[in-house]
Amino acid sequence: MEYQRVKHIENIQIPVRALDESIAWYEQNLGFRLKGYGNKSLAFLQLNETNHVNLWQTDEDTTINFFKDGQAMPAFVMVTEHIERLYEDLNRTNTTIVAYSDEGFARGLKFLDPNGNLLLVLQYK
Repeated sequence: MEYQRVKHIENIQIPVRALDESIAWYEQNLGFRLKGYGNKSLAFLQLNETNHVNLWQTDEDTTINFFKDGQAMPAFVMVTEHIERLYEDLNRTNTTIVAYSDEGFARGLKFLDPNGNLLLVLQYK
């Protein structure tokens, strides 16, 4: 008998250096809401009923990024319907924009959070 092996993705875990500053950045720039704390080093953020991010404060020099052919790649991809406005808003907050491009199937906006985590937002065509 077949069964659904995995129901859904619970959350994305992101390492950060300064928890309170990172919470504020994710709330102000991406619209997440703080739902609570697991402990003094762990914050639960929620975008909506099914999309969650956990921020883990760490003293280690690490990010969520991975590398392919020497290029940093985002492990965390989000979707918007207002990529131009998001681009303008992120520029206003001095967020480091890595790339803003047309990928053919979607427009893509790559940027760094304050901890050096590379994030990608897509607007599908």
